[in-house]
Amino acid sequence: MSEFRFKIGDHIICNLGPSGWQPGRIIALNYREDHWPAGTLAPYQVALETDHTLIYVPEDDGRYCRKASPEDLRIARRADALAMPREGRDETETQTDPVDTQRVTEPPGCVDGTSKPGDPDYRSGACHCCNRCPRSWSAVELYSEHYRCAERNGVKVTQHKVDLGTARVGDPINQPAIEGLPGEGFMQCPTLVRLPPGLRFRDDGSLVGEVRFDPHRGASYPVEFVAVSTARWDQADVGIVRLEIRLTVEGNEAPDGFDANTFIRKQQRARAEAQGILRNLDKAWTKWERDKLTNRETCDQMIAGLRGLRGLLERHPRLDNGKWWAQLGGYHMNVHKLLENTLFECELYLGYALTFSDPEVRWIAEQNLAGCYHKRLLEAARFMWIDGLEQMMRGEWAAAAETLRLAAAKKDGWGWAVNFGDIWFTESAARLIHGVALAAGHQADANKGARWITQAERLLEKGVMRTAEAGYFGPEGHPWAAEIGAAITAYHRLNDGGADTTGWLKDFKLRTAYWCAQVLGGAPPFPPKPRPRLEDADALSRRLPGHHD
Repeated sequence: MSEFRFKIGDHIICNLGPSGWQPGRIIALNYREDHWPAGTLAPYQVALETDHTLIYVPEDDGRYCRKASPEDLRIARRADALAMPREGRDETETQTDPVDTQRVTEPPGCVDGTSKPGDPDYRSGACHCCNRCPRSWSAVELYSEHYRCAERNGVKVTQHKVDLGTARVGDPINQPAIEGLPGEGFMQCPTLVRLPPGLRFRDDGSLVGEVRFDPHRGASYPVEFVAVSTARWDQADVGIVRLEIRLTVEGNEAPDGFDANTFIRKQQRARAEAQGILRNLDKAWTKWERDKLTNRETCDQMIAGLRGLRGLLERHPRLDNGKWWAQLGGYHMNVHKLLENTLFECELYLGYALTFSDPEVRWIAEQNLAGCYHKRLLEAARFMWIDGLEQMMRGEWAAAAETLRLAAAKKDGWGWAVNFGDIWFTESAARLIHGVALAAGHQADANKGARWITQAERLLEKGVMRTAEAGYFGPEGHPWAAEIGAAITAYHRLNDGGADTTGWLKDFKLRTAYWCAQVLGGAPPFPPKPRPRLEDADALSRRLPGHHD
């Protein structure tokens, strides 16, 4: 028993093959069944959380089971990041995500009401890298357990549920807007794909129409439709309103004249085409990994394939209940790794996949969104670094140092394509200049200046260590770091000897301005300038499917 990774009572997540990873609790060790050969044992017997099914884990290996993360448990225990935990689930174990480590530099708020979907202001680093305005939060910001923007930013969520009972195909539905709820804003990110054909959901929260036949579903099926309104997010007694409408549809039988075989063949052809596109995407990526394609060639091939997949899904939006939307978003992450500006596409399509009701599709999307949220932090660090550099070019040394401190805190000094301690070097230079300027003043300022100089030296040391770990530069290390180090040595020599440091400060400011210009211009050894977007974000949002018939 001591050799096992887990013990009885531990929460783990198990690989159920086509059904994805499912959480459960270990209820026995050294499990065996009577018909097994003598001496054959399974390390764990597990009770799944979803339906209490008993399974066993064949090997104590990460391929078959692993420790359940807080996100794993949240995904299993509620329908989305705004929902209350499902009945009977203990939510206390899920509140372990250290969201407070991501410093909030300003609270959420809509600036002059101009914020709109697609605004990339998470790159400012504010609001835990969520859009500053909840009225512009995307599907991933609202629904993903890895983003959890409402929870991270302390925005109240109120729940309202409507149970419409059972409806048959052909029945009319007339659910008016609910008195007391916001009369607007419910079309921000509704899960329209879950509605039966023929029903129309409106911005005021009403649902009207006639239930029609749905060829993608069985003779009877449940509907758990979710929409939110953030119109009153800043009102303490309202906050974000999560509206859930439930019903069961029966009598979903094909009408006369519907050719089921033709429908199935179309779905099969579309599935085969999607599979072929993914094979080509994988081939391009493999060639890049083997240095048979350049970054540009790889991006061009993959972008062409992804546009083809998007076109296919626009013609067949409900193919395999959203699986291919999740793949579309996930493969955009590969392109993002090659420094294309495609994080918006990743989030857009993965967020759309979350609006489907299939648990497996949600799991696929959430596994990709874990990386997407961390990419947000890396992008924020990169763009905050740029903000700090521009402040330094304006001579705002203290303000720049704070911006750069927050940038480095996002991902421990890393950034999107910022890999060699560059943010720490930049903050070191800003603190050194401000500290030396203070040290030349009155005694009180001189003591403060000494502390700034000490901080600059420590930051330089951290950056040098990061550069050494990368092994990218020769024995002389990063050229900017070497220059800052030499400048610090020269400053101490002058200061300790009682010499005037005015000339040193002037020269160091000029050299710092030079290095800042190199970074902003994308000159080596710094990362290239961020590329412009490939496609307009608003246009991509408008292309997502809406109501279906």
